[in-house]
Amino acid sequence: MLGAILKQLLERDGIPEPVRQAFRKEKRGFGGRAVQLLDLVNILKTTVASLAEVFICIDALDECLPDNRRELLESLQDIIKASPNVRVFLSGRPHIWGEIKRYFPEAVMIPVIPTVGDIERYLEMRLDRDTTPGAMDDNLRAEIMRVIPGTISQMCVETVTLASIGILRCWLTIEYRFLLVSLNIDAVLEEVTIHQRKKKLDQMIQGNGLRDAYSATLGRIKAQKGSKSRLGMEVLMWLSHSERPLNADELCHALGVEVGSADLNSQNIPAIETLLGCSLGLVTVEASSYTVRLVHYTLQEYLSNNTDLFHSPHSMIAEVCLTYLNFRSIRDLPPILDRSQLTTPLLKYASRYWGKHARRETTEGVNTLALRLLDGFDKHVSSGILLSHNFDNWDWELCRGISVGFAGLHGAAYLGVVEVAAALLEMKKWDLDATDVEGNTAISWAARKGHGAMVKILLGQEDVTPDTADKEGQTPFLWAVKLGNEDVVKMLLEREDVAPDTADKDGRTPLSWAASDGYGDIVKMILERGDVLPTLQMKTAKHLSRGQLSQGMKMS
Repeated sequence: MLGAILKQLLERDGIPEPVRQAFRKEKRGFGGRAVQLLDLVNILKTTVASLAEVFICIDALDECLPDNRRELLESLQDIIKASPNVRVFLSGRPHIWGEIKRYFPEAVMIPVIPTVGDIERYLEMRLDRDTTPGAMDDNLRAEIMRVIPGTISQMCVETVTLASIGILRCWLTIEYRFLLVSLNIDAVLEEVTIHQRKKKLDQMIQGNGLRDAYSATLGRIKAQKGSKSRLGMEVLMWLSHSERPLNADELCHALGVEVGSADLNSQNIPAIETLLGCSLGLVTVEASSYTVRLVHYTLQEYLSNNTDLFHSPHSMIAEVCLTYLNFRSIRDLPPILDRSQLTTPLLKYASRYWGKHARRETTEGVNTLALRLLDGFDKHVSSGILLSHNFDNWDWELCRGISVGFAGLHGAAYLGVVEVAAALLEMKKWDLDATDVEGNTAISWAARKGHGAMVKILLGQEDVTPDTADKEGQTPFLWAVKLGNEDVVKMLLEREDVAPDTADKDGRTPLSWAASDGYGDIVKMILERGDVLPTLQMKTAKHLSRGQLSQGMKMS
């Protein structure tokens, strides 16, 4: 690249003698060879020194291999320091901004947003230069001009200006959505018949037009050297399989965790700029919320449909979350935190979602780490964080003390991780009827959260009491009815030690809830039990109309 720049500079006034001598020297070597980089940089310094102004423009810097890009930037920095008459204009996608800043630390970003008209003119230009004009007609052209701007919304281009010591250097970055416009029109124009182009345009509307582009970029990610390939794929794995969007700090901490380690090594946490670089433009960070997102919704679909890209992603995420929660620094936190004390980025996500990931994929490693966490769970900070999500608003004052008595078996039942619960039950150290501060037993939480498999495994224990009411008078059976969970309702109705007509604190019975919520099949199951008195239910169920209950009785 530097050789090409030098050639253009020399075309104006001819080749100076020092340049000729350098090339003759290398040519005399065995078989001849190209001028070495250091010599080339020195020749460039000499050449630009004789000129009033020099503008060096390099396009698509992000597509340069990382090692080559580093050498190029170092060389440009060297040239600019020696030659204040040089201006440099670079183009590339935003993920290499961090690299630019290292070599040009006083860089300033200036965004430039194109209008819809700019995008339309770009498409018109591409269509005018179509190399297969026989595969185009007026109708298809009009459809392209309608579909592509409409499908890829809010296209934009960012320009970045680097200014340092009076030297103007500009860096143009093409923001991801604008890139999608180019990729889409490329995909359409690659087809050679009107029918094939219309078919490609239809695929684009459905979000399937960029598969080849995504596949090629993933190939480049995997071809990166060292740990960059692993990091790039892990970023995509987390973003495509997380239960909610992650912010940059959460993602960086997640990828800094070494599964099974005793504590977090802060020096192993990658910078967000590193993660963006390893992802080669497929990931972006929202400036306003610091949320990390895939570049386009079609990429999420592509990653979801290609299940062979990631090996056991949910168990991997679960192991990272559990390792994080088992860190000494996390275990040393007090069980009740003020909001201001919640400074460990991944703590909230790991506490709330490790169970959801483990339910999808459980390994021996997940079980081992989960058992370690759940031992003394009621004194672990994550138990309070987990329970606090039962409230509509995360009120830390309201949540103080709610995890008292919320032991390991409660946690496993709450999260519905059957394999972990089975391992806990084999330990024979848990009181199945123990209640937390709100009066919930393990089977109460399983029913309340709708985990039928967990209810079943707990009912299989000889010493379980399945009908304990919490402080609000709500039994596991009542929770199952309120959720409309017919499988759990049926399991509990088969137990003689479950009273199907126990009213809650407000006097509402399971039959009342089932009828008022329109669960006709559950009403029928309750009445078929035989030991429910509809007339008594009618008197105590203040919110149940006579017509609703009569309808349920007719069904039975």
